[in-house]
Amino acid sequence: MGNARLARTSFRALVASLFVSAICLESCSHTTKTPGQLVVAVSTDMALPEQIDTIELQVIVGGTILLDYPMPTGTGADAQPIPATLTLVAGPDPSVAATIRVIGLHGPVARTLRQVVTTVPTEGTALLRMPVQWLCDGQTRTVTAPDGGVTVESECGADATCQAGRCVSAQVPSSGLPPYEPQSVFGGGAAPASKGRTTGACFDTIACMLSGSVEAPDDQCTVDLPSDAANVNVALRVADDGICDTTGTTCFVPLDGKSVEGWTVQNGRIALPPAVCTKLRDGLVVGVVVSTTCATKTPATPPCGPWSSVKPLSNDAGPQVLPDAGASTVPALVASVVADATTSAVCCPLMADSQSLYTCLCGTSGAAQIVSIDPSSGKTTAVGSFAPLSARSLYEAVLAGGNVYWVDRSANRCLVEQTPIDGSATQQLTSVDGDIFDSTDLLADGKNLYALADQVAGLAPGASKLEFLQIDRMAGTVRPVDTSSSSAASEFAQDMAAVYLGADTDLGDAGASLERVSRIVKIPKAGGGATTVEQRTLFVADVTRGGFVSLADDGTSLFDVYEDAAQSDGTMDVRVEKRSTPSSVAKVVYEETMEPSTTHLRLLGAVDGAALVVRDATQRSDAGQASADSTVIAIPSDGSTPRIVASFRGDTPLAEMQPPTFTPDVFWLNQSGRVYRLSPGAWR
Repeated sequence: MGNARLARTSFRALVASLFVSAICLESCSHTTKTPGQLVVAVSTDMALPEQIDTIELQVIVGGTILLDYPMPTGTGADAQPIPATLTLVAGPDPSVAATIRVIGLHGPVARTLRQVVTTVPTEGTALLRMPVQWLCDGQTRTVTAPDGGVTVESECGADATCQAGRCVSAQVPSSGLPPYEPQSVFGGGAAPASKGRTTGACFDTIACMLSGSVEAPDDQCTVDLPSDAANVNVALRVADDGICDTTGTTCFVPLDGKSVEGWTVQNGRIALPPAVCTKLRDGLVVGVVVSTTCATKTPATPPCGPWSSVKPLSNDAGPQVLPDAGASTVPALVASVVADATTSAVCCPLMADSQSLYTCLCGTSGAAQIVSIDPSSGKTTAVGSFAPLSARSLYEAVLAGGNVYWVDRSANRCLVEQTPIDGSATQQLTSVDGDIFDSTDLLADGKNLYALADQVAGLAPGASKLEFLQIDRMAGTVRPVDTSSSSAASEFAQDMAAVYLGADTDLGDAGASLERVSRIVKIPKAGGGATTVEQRTLFVADVTRGGFVSLADDGTSLFDVYEDAAQSDGTMDVRVEKRSTPSSVAKVVYEETMEPSTTHLRLLGAVDGAALVVRDATQRSDAGQASADSTVIAIPSDGSTPRIVASFRGDTPLAEMQPPTFTPDVFWLNQSGRVYRLSPGAWR
């Protein structure tokens, strides 16, 4: 990937070891005086080789490339451990400047470029840090010359470089650089031998940041400074980037503490690089996490990892991480029910009985296979199948009494079918002269199924568009209830006595700002009509957003997601609210301001007085390609700070989680077919 437009020449001296290399910038004359040296230190805040598989070093003098050295990263035999250093030796003319470039590549794509123009000091040894930084990801462009050569250039321009996500001058006087000491690069350890490792302090990113709290930056991109200011760490929660745990659901980009390229303390608050808040608004950063679990990370403390040239200190030096640093807050991957290189996909929600989990797999033929999932081993077993008349990507389905109940379609009718999980044949339970919603799940209890529908026959003239259906699982009889509304939330909820749903009625002409009456409606299971638990009025320009949009109930608390009216800048305030009883006053337990065209919030479920929330965000790359990322946020039952428990790139939890009876853990199913388990430590 080098700068092919510049003529290459052989440099006078390059010692084989990368850690102690010498390049003469001019002709190397014999002298009795020890020449000055410049040590270039290369580090990164990303995982190697998953995020950066090659780091390319270039040294250019007078338009001539003296060094173009691509270094494979990772753990392979030819991989270069990082951090690493390169030593440049001064020539007889101290005014000769060199352009030093460090390019971070993943495959053929140049993700980052750091470039500096400087001189080598005439005496002594100076340190020049040139990190491969995640905040500078994407600030490069590739230019093809007429001769076919390819050049990587900085979006900041020829005379500038990216530093912590912002453009600064590439000119760095060597007189202002600190002296080089190996301990300031290798975590207090000595410089290792060629492609070797040394013992020092490294930063265990996942363990140190898991127990941290998510902080919302203010307008100046600062966050609160914890009272334990001696052990503060800040990291960016990202999706499938940075440094991740073994499941790939927990990923951080650690920031150096008390550093202009990380975070500093200003006016008693933590000041972040402005690029952090830009990427937070764009959805590339999921959250800013502040932790006091470990000693503060500095530029001298590289991240731990199998790619690192710094091995952690032994326990004799004292623990670097406090005990129980949030290990139980990480979701575990239970199974992936969609095999690689297959055309099948999950096509119904995750379900549970007293011992196993279940879902459905559909292929190109439209037939669906019901599979059980052992929650301990992750083994999947086919236990039933059904062949719908109307093929769809997702079926409303629920498991109750040994049967999977699902909805099929025939002409203008919806057929409620039941497929036993013992392999018996599918039977029709009932048919509904109306349209059961695709966008909502079915609910079930010991006696009935519950669904939402419209255009249901048999209701009185003038009934509203939205109807609630109670279906007896034994007799197949259907009780419709008029909700006096025109649309419903995508998720509805139940407790032992009633079902709750968000119901909206719009007043005014379509195409204008509509007055919306949004309500939480309660429908008793024992019979009777719909009553209003709470009602709010707002004005909406987009009929698909605004009001009560999601509900969840764990038998002790009722949660909702409420979207307020759009503000003048186009953003929307969204709140998660909790009620100890349906009729009690709502308490806001989580809120954020979001861009409604790209982001929305929904409840994944509720358990033990806590809630799990999914934030879905659509991102668009510079090339115009869209990707859907998602974040799972745990809102603890004790009212403590919500925390991010999982992040996904190009994937999202499917429908609602199904708390099983055989364990206190909860499970959810992703669109990709991956099933995750989360222990109570994440929400208590």
